[in-house]
Amino acid sequence: ITCPGVQLKDKQELYLSVFVLGQYNKTECVPAVFPLFFQEKLVFEKAFVNVVDPGDLVKLLEFDTTVLELIQLIPPVGKVLATYEENTRDFLFPDPKLTHGRRGLEREILMKRSPYFTGIAPKLRFSTTSLISDSLLSLGRSHIQ
Repeated sequence: ITCPGVQLKDKQELYLSVFVLGQYNKTECVPAVFPLFFQEKLVFEKAFVNVVDPGDLVKLLEFDTTVLELIQLIPPVGKVLATYEENTRDFLFPDPKLTHGRRGLEREILMKRSPYFTGIAPKLRFSTTSLISDSLLSLGRSHIQ
């Protein structure tokens, strides 16, 4: 996460919170000095029961919302400094014209500043990789076709 020229008043560590496909995960904490480097892979898995048509899956992803939050560990619960929201379909499968054609689909987005954050909006650079597979449910076990 970059934010040129911005220095945070509070020095407590920060982390990135990610909510996607109904699941929450977060990064490790990093010092409160820009640029922030989160060199982690966050993995989310979801089984969509009774979905056989890819078009139906697209619709479900369009109704799901992905939320990213930059949070500083200021007691008692932490402060949200910046957020980003987008439907999960567009988050996982962005418009092809935005890609650089490189492996890993590196992207950049501007986060929305909260009232606690002064300065320009933080820019987040990240990549996503998605894997969709078919499965048969047999006796409670999933088998990949």
